[in-house]
Amino acid sequence: MSLPSPPGDDAVRTGMARGDRSAGDAVRVTVPPGSGPGAAVAPGTGAGVEVALEEVRPVSLGREAMRRFMANRLAMLSLGVLIVLILLAIFANVLPLIDPTVGDPFNQDSFPSHMHLLGTDDSGHDMLSAIIFGLRPALAVGIVGQVVTTILGVVIGVVAGFLGGWVDAALSRVTDLIFALPTFLLAFLVVAVLGPGWDNLFGGTGRVILITFVFGLVGWPALMRFVRSLTLSFKEQQFVEAARTVGTSRWRIITRHILPNTWGLVLVQATFGVGGYIYTETTLSLLGLGVQPPNPDLGALVASGAQHIDINWLESVAPATMLAILVVAFAFLGDGLRDAIDPRVGE
Repeated sequence: MSLPSPPGDDAVRTGMARGDRSAGDAVRVTVPPGSGPGAAVAPGTGAGVEVALEEVRPVSLGREAMRRFMANRLAMLSLGVLIVLILLAIFANVLPLIDPTVGDPFNQDSFPSHMHLLGTDDSGHDMLSAIIFGLRPALAVGIVGQVVTTILGVVIGVVAGFLGGWVDAALSRVTDLIFALPTFLLAFLVVAVLGPGWDNLFGGTGRVILITFVFGLVGWPALMRFVRSLTLSFKEQQFVEAARTVGTSRWRIITRHILPNTWGLVLVQATFGVGGYIYTETTLSLLGLGVQPPNPDLGALVASGAQHIDINWLESVAPATMLAILVVAFAFLGDGLRDAIDPRVGE
């Protein structure tokens, strides 16, 4: 026996079927009088009561992470500073700057003036131009080196963690072997031996390419271990088991289920790694193994200025300050990304 539909119910169903409302609009539902658990329908009642219900929107994790990141003022300030510094380094050639490789013999070790806003060094090179152009090797080594490290670490870590067995064992042993190598000492020896040859082959960028190559090859084991642990955890989750049950291929499981759940945490680790690579490259330059004069480099500027700090302290303090701003900005950016992606850490 079929029961008659409540008054107005057909109209409500018809309106929803036609799609007369857009996403996020309120849904108006006609409730018959006396309806509800335990309610009795009184005879002779009129039309039902119309109630507006707000539609529930799905929560996007990426949108929530972006909202938390944009609410972090220190992280946003760091991002803005890094964007400005990267743009300055990229477009340094088109800016109205003095050639940093050409010295002024009549303005050596000079303090700031209208011609030289940050003064000059012992050879008469404009410090402002030298610092801006000196950002290039630091940023190139830090960013490109970390990109290579991230690609190797993520690929090897996901393959080892997902496939397991002898593949995991073999890749883990290789990782342990490379992880045992001291990164700084290896870079020191490689640049000391091969640096002059790469300078002759590639010009002033030879040592930058060599240092980036060394960092990329020996810097990935730590990230590989991190990604491998994440993969081991994710592949036991129910959504991965469900994908296996319906016959999803391994490649599709990795690209559609494993990697999308690891990119956020990997991005945080990569951001911290850029600052570490910049610091290591600067240390090599302080020891005279980085970019060679007259090509500017922040580490070389700090080392050269330290020899004349009693004459003009800005020669050392100005590039050191720029280096500190660069490294600290990447550190604060990494903190902001970590708090946005995993808010429990910030709490």
